[in-house]
Amino acid sequence: MIRGAIPFEAEGRARFLRLTTNAQVRYQERAGETLVDAIVAMQGEASQGDMLRLRRLIWAGMGHEGLSEDAAGDLIDEIGLAEASRLLGDAIRAAFPEAARAEAEAPEGNAPAPARAKAKPAAA
Repeated sequence: MIRGAIPFEAEGRARFLRLTTNAQVRYQERAGETLVDAIVAMQGEASQGDMLRLRRLIWAGMGHEGLSEDAAGDLIDEIGLAEASRLLGDAIRAAFPEAARAEAEAPEGNAPAPARAKAKPAAA
């Protein structure tokens, strides 16, 4: 498997989500905010259920398949919101391994933003 790729199955075939540099740029170009800003924003209680960001993050992380944002939304519907959120969290940890390691070692609440953000990218 490709480094940082998070495998899953949808529509009867193997797929993967990967937040590469190109995926992060793809997201930023479309959304007008960085991936880290999106992750941090999704942690606020007011943004729980932020489907636009979730769908766009999944879309960006699957850019290797050339999916439209609507097709990414269809995949989320197929695998379920909880699974999509889990996959995104895993992809974030894979994209920012140093931050995830720092979070594990830091006292509660003192981790860097990407590591804090990985806990629950979207709530079901």
